[in-house]
Amino acid sequence: MAKLFPWDPWLEMECLKEDMKRLVEDSVCPSPFAEGLRRLGQFRPLADVVETTDGFLIMVELPGLEREDVSLEVHGSELAIFGERKPPADLAGVAFQSMERSYGCFSRRFALPMEIDPPSVEARMRAGLLHVFVPKRVAKPENRTISITFEEE
Repeated sequence: MAKLFPWDPWLEMECLKEDMKRLVEDSVCPSPFAEGLRRLGQFRPLADVVETTDGFLIMVELPGLEREDVSLEVHGSELAIFGERKPPADLAGVAFQSMERSYGCFSRRFALPMEIDPPSVEARMRAGLLHVFVPKRVAKPENRTISITFEEE
């Protein structure tokens, strides 16, 4: 005869936790707008977004990365920063005693409250800090004459 066990909600939560962990570990992070590219995402750089009178300044910490390791894309009112931090090539085949730094591809997406003008976005990188300046688009007043049509009754 089969033995029945009572339902355990904590066991269900543990299974959910394992499923979520597996989902995060299998996440992808190429360009956040590209389809079909798969790499494991392990590194998430810290960022600050500051609004000034002229625009938005996005500062992203990217220590150890070169300019060619980072890409920027603009889609509508979103700015995406993505790239990859690679482990040092000269350490291939060694046994790490401790590994605290993260490696892998990363992707950050910033939704701004207005449309972005891609040609006016400026980016510079110095001492491991990426500065991206997105100027505010000046709304030009649109003047026009409105003609009135006459309808006969």
